[in-house]
Amino acid sequence: MRFTTGGTTRAVGVGVLVLSLALTGCGGKKDKKKHKRGSSSSHSRTIGGTTGGGTSSGSAGKGKGAGSLSGAQEAEAILPPRDTMPAALRDVGTELHSRAKAPSVCKDPGGKCKGAVANGQVGYRSNDKAEGASYDLIVYRNDRAAQRAFTAWDSYVRNNKHELTILAGPHRGADSVAYTYKTPAKKNTQTIVIFQGRYVGTLEVRDTAAKASTQGDLKKLSEVFAVRLAQATKGQEPTASGADITVA
Repeated sequence: MRFTTGGTTRAVGVGVLVLSLALTGCGGKKDKKKHKRGSSSSHSRTIGGTTGGGTSSGSAGKGKGAGSLSGAQEAEAILPPRDTMPAALRDVGTELHSRAKAPSVCKDPGGKCKGAVANGQVGYRSNDKAEGASYDLIVYRNDRAAQRAFTAWDSYVRNNKHELTILAGPHRGADSVAYTYKTPAKKNTQTIVIFQGRYVGTLEVRDTAAKASTQGDLKKLSEVFAVRLAQATKGQEPTASGADITVA
């Protein structure tokens, strides 16, 4: 390239022009955009066949879920399937199911739904329908929310003396309260509420034959339920079974 200054013609190399353009930042805008797109990549990992975030297997008790399982999936895994029940209680009364939301009924006690993120139920009975066991499980966002809900349960039971009678045991999980009913319609029904980690599980056992049998069955079945809750809290697969238990 040539130009004239003061009557003198001078030559300037093309390389000087290119260097000048580079120093003014021309073309840099395009490179910047490309780098921005490249830096927005995301990562995921698979745990137990499910793609999820980086939660550890032992985080259920910390309110993050067991591995990548959702609260509803946790509830379904903890509730006992049919083949883990005693042989005399394998007729399904309520199909095992769960949902990723708080229970639809939030009373008795009123505080049981606060902080709930999922719930599930299942029920079994004998062939003649004289005996039955109903399980209910609520999953909370963290341990503290579950503890508050259990405190509401415990207060409700202890202050409802005209309808309920507190039982001496069994004692399960991190804390529990067991009770029976004063109404004639439920005189052979006993219930235990178990608090463990971010879970509150309820087991109701009925036996129209005798109250003593009901208490024995409650003790056996609640032990299995408590172990399944503890396993989930530790991030383990709930495997405890009552298949070898004999109910009265």
